[in-house]
Amino acid sequence: MRAITIMYDSLNRLFLPCYGDVTSIMPNFERLAQHTVVFDKFYVGSLPCIPARRELHTGRYNFLHRCWGPLEPFDDSAAADLGQHGIYSHCVTDHAHYWQEGGSTYHTKFSSCEMIRGQEGDFWKGKVKGFQENIDLHRQDKVNREYMSPEEKHPHVKTCKAGLEFLGNNWKEDDWYLHIEYFDPHEPYFVPDQYKKLYTDQETPFDWPFYGKTEENSKEVSDATVNYRAVLSMIDYYLGKILDFMDEHDMWKDTMLIVNTDHGYMLGEHGYFGKNYMPCYEQIVHTPFFMWTPETGRRGERCSELCQTIDIAPTILDYFGIKPDPNMKGKSLLPVLAENKKIHDYILFGYFGKHVNITNGRYVYMRCGRKTEGVLNNYTVVPLHMFEPFSTEELVKTERKLSEEFDFTKGVPVMKIPASGDTSPDNSCYQYEEHLKYGDLLFDIETDPEQKNPFRNVELEMKMLKEMKRLLEDNCAPQELYERIGLN
Repeated sequence: MRAITIMYDSLNRLFLPCYGDVTSIMPNFERLAQHTVVFDKFYVGSLPCIPARRELHTGRYNFLHRCWGPLEPFDDSAAADLGQHGIYSHCVTDHAHYWQEGGSTYHTKFSSCEMIRGQEGDFWKGKVKGFQENIDLHRQDKVNREYMSPEEKHPHVKTCKAGLEFLGNNWKEDDWYLHIEYFDPHEPYFVPDQYKKLYTDQETPFDWPFYGKTEENSKEVSDATVNYRAVLSMIDYYLGKILDFMDEHDMWKDTMLIVNTDHGYMLGEHGYFGKNYMPCYEQIVHTPFFMWTPETGRRGERCSELCQTIDIAPTILDYFGIKPDPNMKGKSLLPVLAENKKIHDYILFGYFGKHVNITNGRYVYMRCGRKTEGVLNNYTVVPLHMFEPFSTEELVKTERKLSEEFDFTKGVPVMKIPASGDTSPDNSCYQYEEHLKYGDLLFDIETDPEQKNPFRNVELEMKMLKEMKRLLEDNCAPQELYERIGLN
């Protein structure tokens, strides 16, 4: 048995033709939809990038217990589990966060990993002239771009070629899992001109959107959208290379394929660029998902069952006949494809320290904080932020008696480190009080898919809160979280 997962970063479902877009030129994603089952109610769990990847390994939520950070020593990793059962796993990726401190324990869980450098200001190529301070992503990006032409030198292209190299060397072998992980279409939108010319002959220099408020009809939004679509056409072209290989070597008969993303991205919707600052709107959390299994043979169909990121790890293990660890809270998707089995009535999703969100696939309820002081803590034994360790100011506040309240830590006591905007890094991932200005939000996705009309319904909110509390208890949420959102 063999399995391939192809993962993108910041892929907005609503820009894909098979989800209703009529502008993006993506023939290979349309081809993918004909080869697979397309999921219509697939959601994220934890956001953003690295919290989502912790879920990909562990099959359980990250955002209830800690912010951005590495795999913990007590975490179960699906990739590591495969190796312990004789299944070879290989990762090829240009995801720059893996060689920063906060993502430093993920790639080592695979049997082998090939890492391609240079995306999003990755501190890769050295140039002294113009240096002023560390962690200047925009300056570094300008340096890196000097080494990304012609097209074959682009990190996305090099990642695709690395994946094809593994397939070329191993497609005749059995018992392996290949994870191809692209940073694109994450900003900045740096692509060869040929892809931009598919959409415009005009100059569109704004290719790195900021995170925050914008005007929906601004020139910035227009430029960024054109450049985003250009990246989509590039990733589509190289997806076609993988599909071609599978066709040419008749791999559909014995190879599972999953194509997904960690989260979406906002390009002017609701007056926002990016993610992190705003509520968890559909553009960010309702994601594209494609799946093929040779056992079911289902292709060119749609799936309306509610599923999410934490389901991917147990699915991969189940496919290879490996029983998922009890700490994995996600459910295998194989019964969903085989018998349309319902695996979730409700799911949670969110960012650490912001709204706690719940959906049943129709209604989305966002519960904001009621209290900000003393109710937000990181639980970890590997205290690393995105670019740096936890500061001494954070660590001196750590409880001297380590917390022992979580069943998933396997008896390992963890540090309880107070989190706040005063001590955490100055970074969009740590805007812990930003959500408070929005209050609670309730949406009916069926009648209001663009989420323009939040409404109140006390009876429905009480039902959603009851289900939220059940899921929080099932996922061993820390006690102060209930206090933070007024769910005592």
